[in-house]
Amino acid sequence: MLKSNYFKKYVLLFLSYYFCFTDIISAQEGQNHFRDTMITLDKKTYVHFQAALLSYQYIYSYLVKGGGDGVADVVQNLIDAAKQGIETESEGTGEDMMQNILEVGEKLKNAKGRNAQHEAFFAISDAFISYFGSWPNQLIRNRLKICRCKNGHQWLQPESSPTACPYATNKFLDCLIIVETKY
Repeated sequence: MLKSNYFKKYVLLFLSYYFCFTDIISAQEGQNHFRDTMITLDKKTYVHFQAALLSYQYIYSYLVKGGGDGVADVVQNLIDAAKQGIETESEGTGEDMMQNILEVGEKLKNAKGRNAQHEAFFAISDAFISYFGSWPNQLIRNRLKICRCKNGHQWLQPESSPTACPYATNKFLDCLIIVETKY
């Protein structure tokens, strides 16, 4: 009788462990459930990623204000940071992301007209958002939020600033925040 009670308890303990902890393991923070691969960066590359991200935020503010004239200098900073990131990153998803940022940065630098700038900015946004999809805790660390406008375009913007769509031709276009981090 005593052995049978212990056996039942061990079986219940094992089953509860199995069903409880397998869900936690498969849904860890940092796993990207929306994309097939997780983007990782070496520590040396992360510094260059931060520089590219800062340039991205300046580009965002230029586009929100409606001016594309001062973007060229900031885009060059983004391109330089992406080049340095490619040099320091080992082969893999992080290098691919930095390469993508570099290529789209070149397109943005050579963009003629507002529509071409918007297309290139959308592609850069997608590259950055793919990283933050793999590491959502980095949104909090960088004090960013992901926003999406009615047309489905996404971008990153500082958490403290009011939501403003860089793609809007009308300044009063409402945008929907799809992810907002809180401390």
